[in-house]
Amino acid sequence: MRSLFILCLGILSLFARENPFKPVIDSTVLPVTSNQVKKVPPFETVKVKLPRDARILTSVAFYYQSIDGSIKKEIVAVDRSIDWHKPIVVVQEGGSARGTPKVSSRKPQTKRTHKKIEPSSTYRPLPFLSLEVAEKRIHIITKDRKIRSFHLTHPFKVAIDFKREAGFLTKHIPLKTPPFRAMDIGNHNGYYRVVVTFDAPYRYSIEKTDDGYLLDVR
Repeated sequence: MRSLFILCLGILSLFARENPFKPVIDSTVLPVTSNQVKKVPPFETVKVKLPRDARILTSVAFYYQSIDGSIKKEIVAVDRSIDWHKPIVVVQEGGSARGTPKVSSRKPQTKRTHKKIEPSSTYRPLPFLSLEVAEKRIHIITKDRKIRSFHLTHPFKVAIDFKREAGFLTKHIPLKTPPFRAMDIGNHNGYYRVVVTFDAPYRYSIEKTDDGYLLDVR
């Protein structure tokens, strides 16, 4: 009788799992983690103001909490020029902020031409000098020859010297068209200098036009 009992136990052990205390794993169920999934309000919109030296938005990194509570990262390539004066707006499509623009500071790319742009302000500080100020450019109208140009930092300024024997007091013109803050025109021996003060450092170019020179900011 005892031998029969031992034989039955042996047969039952063949059909038993190796570890009866190991839980059954179902591959269709999400893994259990110790991370807690937060309960937060629905996302609508957020504005991001970039620093003054921002010029190109190369990519955007999104950190998000997944369904299992872990934190993950998604990087979206952008590679577009931006205007740091204007905030970047992030909005979820179909949300309550439907009228808000999507993440974009993209501008249509055009060839660099000297097409006429309507100036926001025009100044004529001297009989031989006129200045048309528009967004990101100043058209310097003069028959005088540019002899040199350079820039200064802290604050960022661009100085342009023109050949002329003249006599006048220094002119100061406050500007309210970004990125320009002010213009100063001073008389020197054999030339006069136009100094443009900016609100931040920029790349710029100075090109000859039919009626003067164009200071273009990028």
